[in-house]
Amino acid sequence: MTLNELIAKLQKVKRQANGSYLSLCPSHADKNPSLHITQKDDRLLLECFAGCDTESICQAIGITLTDLFLESQPVPQKKTIVATYDYQDESGQFLFQVVRYDPKSFAQRHKNGFGEWVWNMKDIRRVLYHLPDILLEPSTIYFVEGEKDADKLWEYGQVATTSPGGAEAWQPKYADYLIGKRVVVIPDKDNAGLNYARAVVQSLESKAKEVRCIILPGNEVKDFSDWIVDNDIAELPSLEQDVSILFNPTSPAYRFENESIIWDKFIIGQKLTFKAESLKQERTGIHARISILLNGQLLNWSYFNIERQEDRTRLSRSAHTKFKDYFEEELRTDLDLFCSGLWGFSLSTLLPELMVGIETDEPLRFLLFPYLLEGGGSILFAPPGRGKSQSALVWAVSIDAGISSLWTVIKSRVLFINLERDSKSLRRRLANINKALGLPSDRPLLTLNARGKSLADVVPAIRKAIIQYKVEVIMLDSISRAGLGDLNDSRTGSSLVDTLSSLCPTWLALGHTPRASEEHLIGSIMADAGADIVIQLRSQASENKLGIGYEITKANDLPPQNQQIFAFEFEGWHLKSVKRAGPSEFPDIEAKTKINMLDAITEFIINQDSGDASATMIAKDLGYNRVNISSILNARTDKFLKTRKVKTSQFYGAITHLV
Repeated sequence: MTLNELIAKLQKVKRQANGSYLSLCPSHADKNPSLHITQKDDRLLLECFAGCDTESICQAIGITLTDLFLESQPVPQKKTIVATYDYQDESGQFLFQVVRYDPKSFAQRHKNGFGEWVWNMKDIRRVLYHLPDILLEPSTIYFVEGEKDADKLWEYGQVATTSPGGAEAWQPKYADYLIGKRVVVIPDKDNAGLNYARAVVQSLESKAKEVRCIILPGNEVKDFSDWIVDNDIAELPSLEQDVSILFNPTSPAYRFENESIIWDKFIIGQKLTFKAESLKQERTGIHARISILLNGQLLNWSYFNIERQEDRTRLSRSAHTKFKDYFEEELRTDLDLFCSGLWGFSLSTLLPELMVGIETDEPLRFLLFPYLLEGGGSILFAPPGRGKSQSALVWAVSIDAGISSLWTVIKSRVLFINLERDSKSLRRRLANINKALGLPSDRPLLTLNARGKSLADVVPAIRKAIIQYKVEVIMLDSISRAGLGDLNDSRTGSSLVDTLSSLCPTWLALGHTPRASEEHLIGSIMADAGADIVIQLRSQASENKLGIGYEITKANDLPPQNQQIFAFEFEGWHLKSVKRAGPSEFPDIEAKTKINMLDAITEFIINQDSGDASATMIAKDLGYNRVNISSILNARTDKFLKTRKVKTSQFYGAITHLV
């Protein structure tokens, strides 16, 4: 590549007195220009004063090391005339000629009184191409950019014209030759061509009988000569459109891709992409990270308030320096269009729908039964140091490896997010857990180690990892490191659940209990409310064993589950095995087991003066989900029977009590 091409890829470039350059280094967060660029012999030299190596700098701007070798200067090609186009006046008298060269360029000439060519147009009258013919044409006249396309249309039996001098040389007076005519404008599909077509259409207003236009279909099609290669001339009239399409900007065709909003626009066979990420409404307006790419290669990006014209203009200007084929004004207009509809498009995906219920006998799917529901969020809580992290790692490895020896699992890729402890400590635990589950000690588990950082800090890294590794469940250790605000604030609890659910549909988060009680999760009730399953962990130490009990304290759409107790057996500091605990092996845990839902319902009904109760009464007093209570009352005909109905409320009695 050349020095100028390299400089065009950099920002804040400053020329030095000795002919070298300084710019911002693209390989690190550079605020003051620290990249030195020089040209020596046959190559370009890059030196970052902050220590970035040349290869990483090249990768950051999308080039390779070999691109730093200077291209040899091309040998000037001799121009050859490949075509000539004669212009005539109304009577058919020759006026001047347009000459086309190879390599592509144009010139104009006329003949003097001696029949000699004069290479200028001084005092020469300019008219439309094929003027005598178009003056006689009673039907449609096609107006294109360039004599080549006009002659190509004549080859297919159509009447066509253009104006001399190309897209920049239109003169309004040419419209007088088309008074009362029906004109169909076919613009070249680039910015110059579209601007040319607009000028022609505006000049024909109130002069032509009718004006239509054709935007030729096909991403690789620029002009009529391209289009006719693979199409039939008979199809051309069916492509006619109202000329308003030339003046009304095309609405962006938004689409979602990996949590980004994308608009692809094809310019002269090249794909220009506008991409918005991290779209959010802040106090000062709508903010987003906006990127502009050409054929997948980044031109430039910025995070800014998309409602500010100055910020959008700054980004479009910097991107335009790397894509000169696109008019700067046109690029700015498209960026404005893209930004103007982003928030509305984002909200449109959240509109309510008329949802129809579906009857199904298909059971709920659990990645680890009964604690991790597929597509649901779970919270495991206990005081510090009771075995939450150990439990979560055992669950993570069991799911990731598909080990169902302790719980029924569906094998799925797990990402363990470690914000609590040193990575070396976690590696030791992982090796021991692998061995305890019958796996090689060095079996890997996808883990994000970020001790000292908050969940808010690592959300972008988590999103990237989920996409890259096709993660199906994430586990967070722990809620206390979320960094989303005061845990006692309801907004923090809601934000935690929203963040985890937006990252991955299936998740587990570890939480602590307050000092005053071990019976509930610390902080706002909104975290409990947002989770689908909440599990209380109880533990009891016994010699070289740690008993751990898991009791579900809240579950959506899940029948009552008894507490499960497991024995974690240690050898010194190393976990040796994990197995189900035997009866009375850990009596302290068993003693704290809450009464199960079935027994609680039965006891409530028996204690009523009337000897019966409705599902609504039971739910209000016991705090269980009313739907789950109703399901149990109707399903367990060996335990309950219908007694009476008060308005719309069905009452039930306990069979054992009635007998």
